[in-house]
Amino acid sequence: MNDQEFKTLVDNLLIYYPLFYRRIKTSINQVNSKYCKSEGYYQIIGLLLNTGPLSTSEAGEKLYISKPNMTPLIDKLVQEKMVKRTRSQHDRRVVYIEITEEGKKFLYDAREAVEKNIKENLSNFDEKDLKKLYDSLEKIKEAAIKISK
Repeated sequence: MNDQEFKTLVDNLLIYYPLFYRRIKTSINQVNSKYCKSEGYYQIIGLLLNTGPLSTSEAGEKLYISKPNMTPLIDKLVQEKMVKRTRSQHDRRVVYIEITEEGKKFLYDAREAVEKNIKENLSNFDEKDLKKLYDSLEKIKEAAIKISK
């Protein structure tokens, strides 16, 4: 890849990925403000759904969220009964967080609303466009996995 192509790649990552994400997220927020939460909010409960209980530090490391930023996110999740905190039986300094049934229900309901909204947003795509988008997102996912290794 030459320098100009690399600069275009960087521009596309910095401009179009956030724009795509914002358009999808904004339209979802307009449909149902109940699901208008921060990225970190969804990332934490989604991670806990997939992994089970984690220490606050482990969750922060997996999500690349610093400990000072994790605390207010977890406080909000606990306050809204999406997660619960428990102390380690072996080391009282370690606090585990775990998704609650209420958190699971919220995540599933939010997912349904998001799917419905994205389907509406993509309704003007024909089958060929949808396949291109699918293939492109698979390639982005593969690249993200390579970057994180």
